[in-house]
Amino acid sequence: MARKGEQGSRYIQEFETIDDPYAMKKALTGEAICPRCKAVFKDKRWFFDEDLYEELSESPNVLRMLCPGCRKAIDKYPMGYLYISGEFWKTHEEDIMRLINNEYEKARDLNPLHQIINIYEDNGTTVIETTTDHLAQRLGRALRKAYKGNLEFRWSGEKLVRIYWSR
Repeated sequence: MARKGEQGSRYIQEFETIDDPYAMKKALTGEAICPRCKAVFKDKRWFFDEDLYEELSESPNVLRMLCPGCRKAIDKYPMGYLYISGEFWKTHEEDIMRLINNEYEKARDLNPLHQIINIYEDNGTTVIETTTDHLAQRLGRALRKAYKGNLEFRWSGEKLVRIYWSR
């Protein structure tokens, strides 16, 4: 069923539950830094702040730990899949990948937990694995907005999404 303004989009809910084992069950007290992506944890959230990261990294008392996004990326635990296919994709791959990279950078600025885990080819379809369902949705919607085409969302439970875009 397409929502208003999203003609050509399809949403399918599959009933399969999945929990996020990387989600923090309890918020840390104080600050922490992620040595891999240089994100800072403060006030119960992860964010980027280069100056604060430098200041905290000089302190021996600050906890150094991988953020949930980096842990998912290292363990290759995707929560979103974007499948890109079609003749248009084959002829405009460079432009589409530039759009995806720009959208990814914008998403990372908002939330360091948004990461692309892997990009690979599978039977003529390009697959992008992401650490969050939100990033996969954002990339799919950006493709739909910029290049039109068909966009289909398939959720498994509440957090795992597979998004299919073709033109």
